Amino acid sequence: MQRQRQRSRLSDSFRHSILILGLSACLGSSAAAAGGIGFSFDCPAIDGATPLPDVRATIEANEKAFLKAALGGDRATLNTMLADAMAYVHENGQVSTKQEFFRDYLNKGYQEAVIAPKEQMRQFCSTVFTVGTGYLRLNGEGQYPQTTVTQIWAKQGKRWLLVHRHESHRGGPVGKQLTQEGGPNHTDKVGATPAPEAARIIAANESAWKKAMVATDAAVMDKLIGESLIYVHVTAHVSTKKDFMKELMGGFTETDFRNTTMRQFGNTVVTLHNAHYRHTGQADQSRSQAMHAWVKTGGNWVLVARHSARFEPY
Repeated sequence: MQRQRQRSRLSDSFRHSILILGLSACLGSSAAAAGGIGFSFDCPAIDGATPLPDVRATIEANEKAFLKAALGGDRATLNTMLADAMAYVHENGQVSTKQEFFRDYLNKGYQEAVIAPKEQMRQFCSTVFTVGTGYLRLNGEGQYPQTTVTQIWAKQGKRWLLVHRHESHRGGPVGKQLTQEGGPNHTDKVGATPAPEAARIIAANESAWKKAMVATDAAVMDKLIGESLIYVHVTAHVSTKKDFMKELMGGFTETDFRNTTMRQFGNTVVTLHNAHYRHTGQADQSRSQAMHAWVKTGGNWVLVARHSARFEPY
């Protein structure tokens, strides 16, 4: 059942007027942005506002078109919908760049493509986040368990492009079983390199996150996380910020990120890393391909989305 979220008391019309003003201001400064050609916006101090009606309609149409094109093997259409720096983290933790997705997955063909909304769509100026239930099932693959999918859309010029897709579900992988070290991750070679200052801040935030996890430092974590955080676990379970702050108190004795890559799309930086967590009182670590999405809102970079895909059955 979809969770009720504590939302702003601003009326929809007032919220939308602020977003429009923020977008107008961002458009005027687009040439100054770095990190991903054409992805060039900042955000007003609204965390995860409901998308403007025309944006919502566009994203909903894009998600349907993506499924149709994937199912039909329509590479030409997909080429216009996927950012060149797109990354796809499959349910087994395998990372694909856009070209690897075409070569290793689309060429095999899909027999089923499904998505249904699970969480409220969120817009941060030029970036939209959706969380749904669905999958892309290759020819020859068996049935999928209930799978949670995060998709991130960023605006480039007049188009909304898919820049990240992430999947996870409970149980063993449908695809190839990876080792605990995961598979290759070439997202450091696709472009969308963050601006130096943004990269420095995000690296510092990631370091603070790891320390706060082990120290169960709720005060630090509260500052790092946006109010509308959607955290998708390796089991496909979804947590809000309030949920996660309670879960944090469960304790961790070790947290480590390896092979981290960063991509910037305007006001959003997406990091990928091989995440190693050891929960208090447990011998085994949780090892996964994890995504953090940091959005610049109100002058600060805050975590608004996290999604992990585990490398072994869970």
